[in-house]
Amino acid sequence: MPKADLHTLIRVRKWDVEERQRALAALLADEEKVLDFQRALERELEQEKSVASAASADQRFTLEPYIQRCRQRRDNIAAALVLIREKINEARDHLAEAYRRLKTFEITQEQREAAEEAEENRVEQIALDEMGIDLHRRKTA
Repeated sequence: MPKADLHTLIRVRKWDVEERQRALAALLADEEKVLDFQRALERELEQEKSVASAASADQRFTLEPYIQRCRQRRDNIAAALVLIREKINEARDHLAEAYRRLKTFEITQEQREAAEEAEENRVEQIALDEMGIDLHRRKTA
C-alpha cells in the first residue's frame, strides 16, 4: 500500500472518531436534559405537597390523582433514562473501537516511517563509509 494511502486512512479514521465523539456528546446532553426534567418534576411535586398540606381537606382530593400522574411521569423518565444510558454505553463502545482502529493505523504509519528513516540512515552511512574508504585510499596511494 502506498504511503499516501495510509495517511488517507488515518484521516478517515480520525474523522470517524470525531463523529463518534459528537454522537456521544449529543447523547450525554440528552441524558442531562432528562436528569434536569427529573429534578424539576421532583421540585414540582414537593411544592404541590407543601401547598396541599396548607389547603383544606376538600381541596386536597386532587392531590392523589396528581401524585399518581407524577409517579407515572417519573416512571417514564426513569425508562427514558435507562434507554439513553444504554445508548451512551453503546456509543462509548463504538468510540473505543474507532479509536483502537485509528491507533492501529497511526502505529503502523510510525513504524513505517521509522523503518524508512533507518533505511535512509543506513544508505547514508554506506555512502559516507565509501567516501571515507576512498579518501583513505587516496592518502595511502
